[in-house]
Amino acid sequence: MPERLPVVETEASILLADIRGFTALMAAHPPRMMVRLLNRFLAAMCTVIDRYGGHVDKFMGDSVMAVFGVPRRRPDDLHRALACSAAMQRAMERLNLGHQRRGEPALYAGIAVHSGAVMAGSFGPPRHSAYTVIGDTVNLAARIEAFSLRGQVLISGDVKAQAADRIKVGPGNEVQAKGSVLPLLLYPLLAVQHRGELTVPAVEPRQSPRVSVHLDAVFRCVQSKRLDAEPFSGQVRDIGYHGLSAELPMVLPDLTELAIQLPAMDCGPPCGHLYALSLIHISEPTRQLM
Repeated sequence: MPERLPVVETEASILLADIRGFTALMAAHPPRMMVRLLNRFLAAMCTVIDRYGGHVDKFMGDSVMAVFGVPRRRPDDLHRALACSAAMQRAMERLNLGHQRRGEPALYAGIAVHSGAVMAGSFGPPRHSAYTVIGDTVNLAARIEAFSLRGQVLISGDVKAQAADRIKVGPGNEVQAKGSVLPLLLYPLLAVQHRGELTVPAVEPRQSPRVSVHLDAVFRCVQSKRLDAEPFSGQVRDIGYHGLSAELPMVLPDLTELAIQLPAMDCGPPCGHLYALSLIHISEPTRQLM
């Protein structure tokens, strides 16, 4: 029977890494091959986590969660978590070189790092207890990870502020996470100072698949950073990673700035305005927005 440790409130840094598009890879390749690749990925990630003094908390399908600061806190927990995240993406590069030589598909991970208060200890009944961490910090780390693109490390605004003198980041992006009333400002990590500079390798963005939809939306032109008073309706026809296509009731000049209000969904909070530029004239009265 595992030793039960008391539940305590403490500070920790949470790192979550997840393979992007793993479900699609499973559908396209033999299951035994994908099991080998998954085990190879998890082994490589655990090796890096151990090297930076993190605790492997759990595996969740094709993802791994690591904690820095439990069961023992150190003053550089956050910096080690950030350095670990950069080293993990560098390990993915080496992993994919081997996959390429063997004719196997490349794997790409999205990673998130967040820091804050957690409850740490043994949870569950005595015969099945596990040492883990729970709390809003863990939940928010999982939401941040969901926004990370392949090859990317995303960090929260709190992490950026705490580690500002040790990291380089890209432009912030405001997102609306599920369950959060206020938007989150997230930053892509570019490099970490930890025994020298560790850069996060740049990964070429994948081509954007287009998903067909039929969404009625409300559009407003933006003039001098202000929304026009008169809205007009249009229909969104497809959505991709880098934009959407919509049918509008009028022809607009190229590079017209628009604010788009999508319909509310039953499964989440209302969506705020999306902003886009009209780029390509298809046929009157249709415009494509990117």
